[in-house]
Amino acid sequence: MKERLLGMCIHEDIKKRFVRLSKGQRKVAQFVMDNPNTVIANGAAEVGRLANVSESTVIRFCYAMDLSGYVELQEEIRSYVMSQDVGTNLQSTYTGKKQTNSRFGKVMQQDSQNIQETIQLISDQQIQKSSKWMHEADNIYILGTRQAASVANWLSNTLKTLRSNIKQLRIDSDEILNQINSMGERTTLIVLSFDKQLKDIQTIVEIARMKKVKIIAITGTAFSPVREYANILFALGTNKHSSLDIVPVLFSFLHALLEEMISQDKGHYEKYQKSYEQVDSNILFLDAAREKQVF
Repeated sequence: MKERLLGMCIHEDIKKRFVRLSKGQRKVAQFVMDNPNTVIANGAAEVGRLANVSESTVIRFCYAMDLSGYVELQEEIRSYVMSQDVGTNLQSTYTGKKQTNSRFGKVMQQDSQNIQETIQLISDQQIQKSSKWMHEADNIYILGTRQAASVANWLSNTLKTLRSNIKQLRIDSDEILNQINSMGERTTLIVLSFDKQLKDIQTIVEIARMKKVKIIAITGTAFSPVREYANILFALGTNKHSSLDIVPVLFSFLHALLEEMISQDKGHYEKYQKSYEQVDSNILFLDAAREKQVF
């Protein structure tokens, strides 16, 4: 990624180069400046359709801006949006509330700000579509490796309290091939990907895409290689964010996604959850009874 000249943001750079762009590229430039969130949430083809130009014109616009392609444009726009008046608006939100000079307090305030900034970048349409896929799926598979493995485990166990047919994919498991083979058009795969080395994940996701699985990818950056195979990509940060910055945003996002799924049929999920809790309590009772018999 080339640095913007003299620290210039993408918005300023577009204005500076505007007169040198072709007629079609100017349409793209104007659309990008007027609709940054739409650019973040959609692919080049959709942006071209909305701007009334071809997809190739959108790509040529990216090259004219000295960008490597459309994904880098999305990342630049994301960084620009997050640097704008969101921070100023958030500052007013904290006015009058408890202020702290402690290190932990500052970290928690920064986490809160990162969550608020991410809200501005998430497409409501994509959230609704993802939650609908999860609700209507015959099976939900969850894939996360390395630092995302524990989050995948949490998500898997939480979903099991809400509905049946939840499976966590483990690359080192003997069941991995059988699980992949059992996927189909009514399967939803949630991929948690925050590593640069993603060869194993890419292979699984590529196979799932060929099997017409609905793939929801949750990553730390729009540059994740998983984007090539995902039906929907949620990038919860930018290159400036560390993995520690993203963790609280990730859990908040997953909570919101689960709540959106539950809203598809709240009565059904509440009934299933009560049934699950009852079975769980019965198992604990039986285990306690067995322990008494042993002693």
